[in-house]
Amino acid sequence: MDEKLKANLKLLAQLQFTDTERAAIEKKLAGVEESIAALGARLAAFEQQVAQEREQLDSVKKHYRASESEVQSIENSIVKSDDKLGAVKTNKEYQSMLKGIDDLKVKKGLIEDSMIEMLDQIADADRQAAILKADLADMRREIEYKQADIRKEAEEQRLELEDLNEERDSIWARLDPKLQKMYARAKHQGRGIAVAAVENAICLVCRVNIPPQAYIELLRINSLSMCPSCQRIMYPKAITEEDV
Repeated sequence: MDEKLKANLKLLAQLQFTDTERAAIEKKLAGVEESIAALGARLAAFEQQVAQEREQLDSVKKHYRASESEVQSIENSIVKSDDKLGAVKTNKEYQSMLKGIDDLKVKKGLIEDSMIEMLDQIADADRQAAILKADLADMRREIEYKQADIRKEAEEQRLELEDLNEERDSIWARLDPKLQKMYARAKHQGRGIAVAAVENAICLVCRVNIPPQAYIELLRINSLSMCPSCQRIMYPKAITEEDV
């Protein structure tokens, strides 16, 4: 067994673990702003819904006030018509004015019926508006909390990433330049994974069986071995568990 090679394989395994952790954190950090924005969009959508409900309520109230004015105007017209009845000289004119007054009263009644319906709508809308207002306040607190939590976690991850970067630099500096080149090439070809542990003659990355003779040579640790399937640097998993 080549003890120096064994030590280098342990370093490569540590380097791979560190790089895997770094990649996972970098991926999470890359999605931080998107997650915060998604929460903000959710809040904005609900705020828009609340605003639309408020606009509809305001529209009904405006219509109700307009109906009140119209009813008042009709009542004034009825009073004026009643006052003029005493001055009417012919029966035909009298009947015509009575019909006009009756028509005004019918119109007034229809408007008042509509106003009663509007009052029910306004009462329901006011209750719904109060519920939505409370829901919006709850959602705003929840989203602000979640956004703050995301930012806090992201800051913790950035600090962890800094530690991992320092650890990686330390491991990298201890590797032979030749191994550095091999690692970098294998990492590029292996889509971020350069080193693969092997256990029970199975590559734990590509899950392919290692040929018996190749597995025996790997366990002897006399030379650097590459996975015949995925071309990653192989090491016996057991060597990373010796210090545990």
